[in-house]
Amino acid sequence: MRGTIRLLRFVMTAVLTAALAIGVTAPVAAEADEAILKEMIALEQSKLDLWYGESDPSAYVAEVADDATALDPWVPLTRQVGEELREFYRSLEGIIPHIDYEIVDPAVDVRGDIVIFTFFTEGTDLDNPDVPYGPWNATKVFNRTADGWEMIHTHWSMPLPLPAPPAEE
Repeated sequence: MRGTIRLLRFVMTAVLTAALAIGVTAPVAAEADEAILKEMIALEQSKLDLWYGESDPSAYVAEVADDATALDPWVPLTRQVGEELREFYRSLEGIIPHIDYEIVDPAVDVRGDIVIFTFFTEGTDLDNPDVPYGPWNATKVFNRTADGWEMIHTHWSMPLPLPAPPAEE
């Protein structure tokens, strides 16, 4: 009987300790995720400011890992990898329109040293304000290195218009 009581006390202590640990680490993890989200937003804004403000893709070129992959609607049915992606970005220098943009609904999914960053952009072409620019859907995957964040995958797309609802009979 004493052995059973000791075992129950041990199990209850272990369960309570685990519950407390989860309760303490969950808010810490949420705060860490929030800090990474703010960091990702600031990094993306700095790159988009150059991209749209100065038609300068150099910040995007610099973030590309050697084995990074990308899917982009301007390059249909092709997956770009590493240097090929850098070359694509460089080819856009000077021809990127001047856009006043907004990052909408950003989110991160943190998995150790990997961060999946998703967001939408909406914008207005400053040279043609009557022409809406966007929206865009974006997913970027980053790996934390000793030198900072390197982009290992990106996927940009434009949402399609929703189909019209069926006519009522």
